[in-house]
Amino acid sequence: MSGDSDKFSEHAAAVARELLGEENKHLSSPKELRFGKQGSISVDLEKGVFFDHQENEGGGVLWFIEKRTGTPMAGGAAVQWLRDHGYYVEDDPAPPRGGSGSGAPSSGSRLDPAGNWLPNRIPAEATDARLTATFDYKDQDGKLRYQVCRYDWSVDPAVNPKGHAKTFVQRRPDASKQNGWSYTVKGIEPLPYRLPELLEDVEAGRPIFVVEGEKKVDMLRANGVPATCNHGGAGKWADDLSAYLANADLIVLPDNDDAGRSHADLVGRKLEGVAQRVRILELPGLPDKGGIDDWLPGHDVDDLYDAVDRDARLFEAAPFKSMFGAVGWGQLDEPGPSHEWLIKGILTRNEISFLLGESQSGKSFLCIDMALSIARGVEWFGRRVLRGGVIYQAGESATGVRRKRLPAYRRHHDCAREDVPFVLLQNPVDFYNSDDQVEEFIAECQHWKKRLSAPLELIVIDTFNKATPGANENDGKDMGMVLARCERVRKATGAHVMLVHHLNAGGTKARGHTSLFGNVENVVTVRKVLDSSDKEGRQLREWIVSKQKDGEDGVSAKFVLPSVEIGRDEDGDPVTSCIVAAPQKYETQPDDPSGVALGGFNAFLLRAIYDGIKEKGILAPLECGLSRGHHAIEKRDLWEKIKAVSLDDPEDVKEDESEEQAAARRQNNLRQNVKRSRDFLYQKGIIDTKDDWTWLTGKKVKGFELAPGLGDDAKPRGRSRKKEDDMPPPDDTPRANLPFDPEDF
Repeated sequence: MSGDSDKFSEHAAAVARELLGEENKHLSSPKELRFGKQGSISVDLEKGVFFDHQENEGGGVLWFIEKRTGTPMAGGAAVQWLRDHGYYVEDDPAPPRGGSGSGAPSSGSRLDPAGNWLPNRIPAEATDARLTATFDYKDQDGKLRYQVCRYDWSVDPAVNPKGHAKTFVQRRPDASKQNGWSYTVKGIEPLPYRLPELLEDVEAGRPIFVVEGEKKVDMLRANGVPATCNHGGAGKWADDLSAYLANADLIVLPDNDDAGRSHADLVGRKLEGVAQRVRILELPGLPDKGGIDDWLPGHDVDDLYDAVDRDARLFEAAPFKSMFGAVGWGQLDEPGPSHEWLIKGILTRNEISFLLGESQSGKSFLCIDMALSIARGVEWFGRRVLRGGVIYQAGESATGVRRKRLPAYRRHHDCAREDVPFVLLQNPVDFYNSDDQVEEFIAECQHWKKRLSAPLELIVIDTFNKATPGANENDGKDMGMVLARCERVRKATGAHVMLVHHLNAGGTKARGHTSLFGNVENVVTVRKVLDSSDKEGRQLREWIVSKQKDGEDGVSAKFVLPSVEIGRDEDGDPVTSCIVAAPQKYETQPDDPSGVALGGFNAFLLRAIYDGIKEKGILAPLECGLSRGHHAIEKRDLWEKIKAVSLDDPEDVKEDESEEQAAARRQNNLRQNVKRSRDFLYQKGIIDTKDDWTWLTGKKVKGFELAPGLGDDAKPRGRSRKKEDDMPPPDDTPRANLPFDPEDF
């Protein structure tokens, strides 16, 4: 990778936008710009370097200019490109080859025919290069403070149609240097050009013209017209210059290009309220990039002042436009975007959400029920719904959705003849590997949006996993890119985007990186209610609002999935599917004699207790009131076991926290999950506790072998029991009233 001097890196973002257009805002970040649909060209804003990911090459600003424009880096042509396009490039801080000091010529310097030093940025092949003009910047006492030097040389018209190139260098008097000049003006107070005359003009109340470049100032003053400029070119008006023009009557003459108009706006804003008056005069008939020096040869001074009287306009800064949606305190009641419900208390309009659940939890059935309630405009679990069009992308089990689940819903609700603005997309979409596919998906959604009988309000991606093939769900960068593409879909369509996704192995959160949960507005979690059914014997399920950014978390309702016959197969057997329905009166089922069924974190914690007792359990203390030989595990040993097998991702670090903060957050989350599952296992009678001890009751659990440490033949494991006469009598507190301390773990 080639590199540039640091002095060019500050222009990296502006050069990238000039040559590539606007960045891809969905893939860019505060530290990196990305360009192209797939972000194939990146700009590191901290280092000011470019990288082309398709070509696998990169470099600095000059390298990129050469790559995109063909302007060679060698000999300073790329630097001149910067100057010609309005970028300010600091004077050469380094000495010429073979020299020393801060830019002073030495025996190894290149000189023009008159013996003037030539800066290194001038190409070696430019044999006719020479110093063509110097412009003195003097203080109010007439003392020379610094100079701007202009150099010209011939170039191939294929490189520059004008057939010549130019560059500028600033220097200041320095008796310590070999030729009396230091080629840097760092630390020198900037001055307006022709300051002594300028002060006289201001004092006399003469109108003063502000132009770009010393040559134009000299031309105007040679014709008796007061004028000034700043050094460094367009966009470099320093605040220090404005004080010299206090109470002046100013006319700004912009060059005929974007840089010139931007410079005029900058000067106007800097001097508004400082000068007596600021006017802008855009001279008629200027060529592209032309200025007063192109206009004046065909006109006289009277023409210029006539143009001022006729065409000059008072400067008026463009209205400030907040890039971040600023709203003042007094504007809060003015019309603007409002918080609107798609399903009241559940989903907000034009946002992104997750519908989470373990496998077989019923999440896809619930999602279809939710989507069709929106499409039909009917209440969902007694909650008001905004009717709107729905696009349902079924990347997983599309055939089952089309042939079974949708027909079952239609038959159960008798809505086959209704006008339902609903479209099923049966082919998968890739939101990870293909930026083009995202654009194609948006285009398809836009197509159906125009043809639905109601405004598009919901897009479902079922499932998130199928839409991100090859992505690392635990990689924040991968997930950030995917969510950014979902955000593009949301913005382009104006619809709410719902992502159907799985819970992690512990059943406690969205599978994958924490950004998945943190960067969406709504999260609805679906789960089975263990050991519970309605009076018809149907498994009880529940949806819970796990996250509601601008509403109430924890809202929930129970449901069941009754079977609906939708037809007969070729053998005459019934074909069925399920629909979502409110349960009949429900109650907890009696324990299954074959064992309690556990899932999610409950099963994870019980496994840790099983294994912990096998590895570190000892004979239970007498105060536990257990039969002889019963083993228990001490709190600290159990906690170490749980941490050792924790399912949390050690690389789960949010952008705004340190590794230490992430570790503390993960440990706190683990404690809370353990607390909830331990309470559940206790209430089910699977475990029992007292003080710092936990043990198994022997109650059967599906998938678990006979509980360890229950028999009279159990042996102590490294620790001995305390003497019985040191033990308090057994505690007869009823088990339902045993308190749990949240800090137990």
